[in-house]
Amino acid sequence: MRPKFARLGLSAALGIAATALTVHAAPQPYPTKPINIVTPLPAGSTVDVLARAFAQQLSQRLKTPVVVETKAGAGLMLAMQNVANAPADGYTLAFTPATPLSIQTHRHKNAGYTLESFVPLCQTFENIFYLAASPGSDIKDIRTLVDRLKKDPGRFSYGHSGIGSAPHLMTEEFLRDLNVRATEISYRGETALLPDLTSGQIDGGLVTTSVLLQHNYRPLVVFSTARTKEFPDVPTTAELGSKVHSSTYGGIFIRKDVPQDVLVTLEGACRDIVNSPSYQQMADQLQQTATYLDRPAFSRRVAADHASKGRLLDELNLKD
Repeated sequence: MRPKFARLGLSAALGIAATALTVHAAPQPYPTKPINIVTPLPAGSTVDVLARAFAQQLSQRLKTPVVVETKAGAGLMLAMQNVANAPADGYTLAFTPATPLSIQTHRHKNAGYTLESFVPLCQTFENIFYLAASPGSDIKDIRTLVDRLKKDPGRFSYGHSGIGSAPHLMTEEFLRDLNVRATEISYRGETALLPDLTSGQIDGGLVTTSVLLQHNYRPLVVFSTARTKEFPDVPTTAELGSKVHSSTYGGIFIRKDVPQDVLVTLEGACRDIVNSPSYQQMADQLQQTATYLDRPAFSRRVAADHASKGRLLDELNLKD
C-alpha cells in the first residue's frame, strides 16, 4: 500500500503540471506577429503615402512590424479581395478609399466580397472635391449656375474622372438634389480633364484641393459639410440644401469575424494616430483632411453612402 503522503505528492505534482500547461496554452495579447496593411493604389500615390505614415505609427504603438503592401488593380477591388480572403485574425488590414465598397459592390456582382464582408474600423482621411468653373467662364458662383440650369437645363458641361467614379456620382447626386441637370463629360482621371477645363472646352470640372491651388479655376461649391481653410468663401453642398457630401473618403477596413479585443486595440491605435500632429501634418502636405471617425460613425457613413450610390446607379443604369 502506497503511503498517504506519496499519494498527496503525486496529486500535487499533477496539479502543478496542469497549471503549467494551462498557463503555457493561454493566448498571448495581440499582436504577436507583423501586421500587413494592403493599399489599392500605386506606390507613391496619396493613399499609399498616407498608409505608410499610418503604418509607421501603428508599428511604434503596437510594438510590432507593420508592412504596407500595394495591391493595385481591378478598380481598387484587388486589395479588398485580398483582405476578404485573409484569416480573420487582425493581421491583414485595408487602407483604402471607401469606393470599392460604396460603389464597386453595386457595379460588379462578382466583386469577390460584399459590404458585409468587412468592418469599417476607422476613418483616416478625406479627399475634398470642388465643382470649379473654367477661368474664362461667366459663371461667378454656384447660385448663378443653378439659376441658369433651371432656365436652360444642360447648359453647363462639367468634366469628371470617369463614369461611375466617386466625383461623377456625387456630382450627379448633388444636381438631382437641386433638381437641375448639367452635361457630364467623362475623362480618364482628373489630370486628363485639366487641359479642356483650362482652355474652356468644358465649362467646369470636378477637381481636388491640390489642383485648385495650382490652377486659376473658380471653385463654385465644395463637397463637404464644412467650408475649407484653403477656400473659406466657397459654400458647401450642405449649405445649398443637399445631403450629398464627399464620397472620396476612406480609412481602415478589416474583414468580419475578427475578435472583439483585436478590433478595440486597432480602433484605439487608429484614433491616436489620426489625431496625432505628425499624421495631421502629413495629410495637410498632401491636401487631405485627416478627420477621424470611430467604428460606429464610420460604419454608418459607409452604409449610407453605399445605399445612396445604389439608388443612383440604378437611375443611371450603371449597375452590373
